[in-house]
Amino acid sequence: MCVRRRSKRRGLAAAKAADQPDVEVARSGCAPLAQALSGAAVGDPAETVVRRLAGEDATVTTLLAEYRPGQVPTAMDAIGTALDECADGFTATVDGAEREVGEIVPELAPEGIDQAMGWRASVKGAREPVPVESVVLRVGDTLAYLSGTPTLPASAVEAQVAKLAAS
Repeated sequence: MCVRRRSKRRGLAAAKAADQPDVEVARSGCAPLAQALSGAAVGDPAETVVRRLAGEDATVTTLLAEYRPGQVPTAMDAIGTALDECADGFTATVDGAEREVGEIVPELAPEGIDQAMGWRASVKGAREPVPVESVVLRVGDTLAYLSGTPTLPASAVEAQVAKLAAS
């Protein structure tokens, strides 16, 4: 069974949500992790904004997702469960291109916000495997998904934590 996540297209969120990739996985339990690694929101946020930045020897994708009240715990729980169930790796298709995600290794997540989790993995597409570091940050009903290749600069994470903590 394939689990597919395609962004909803409506109002202001539609223009921003279109920036999210189309993600499919064969192991449905891995879908939340595949989405988070690929720059797609987990669940059905009310509004999303995607930013991509290249520099400091890394490419960083930041997805901010505003959820309706009560939905954020479900999204965070789904990612946490996927980290446990899919730690040995999985295969995903992102915008039609197959990706092999290697072992998922949990990492320390930043403090100073409501909730956070982080991990690193190796993702192989048509070329050599690329290291990816990811963090998901929660403040209230907002999640920030950050992914960086080959690394996630601490300055990017610190800046996002400061913005979320101030909101």
